[in-house]
Amino acid sequence: MDAQTLTIWTAVAAIVIIIQLFILVLAVGIGLGFGWWYLRKGRRALGLPFLYAQVYALRVQHATNQVSDIVASVPIMLHAAAEQLKTTTQVLARGRNGTS
Repeated sequence: MDAQTLTIWTAVAAIVIIIQLFILVLAVGIGLGFGWWYLRKGRRALGLPFLYAQVYALRVQHATNQVSDIVASVPIMLHAAAEQLKTTTQVLARGRNGTS
């Protein structure tokens, strides 16, 4: 091969590489465009189900808070009743005016 043949083939290779680069950039751009479009379309479509999920989660949270308050109130009421009984027995043991 001589130098002129190599020059022609390098020019052809450069043109092919540039065409492939444009095709790749175009394909990536189209893919990103469709991806953005479907993302916006999907976000609109998922708005109502996400709202229902949020309402359901808030209901579960409210029920959980109610149950935990009921469960926590049992030892608190037991302690209060024990302290009241303790105070009452002390008052009765000392007598009405505080003298034993």
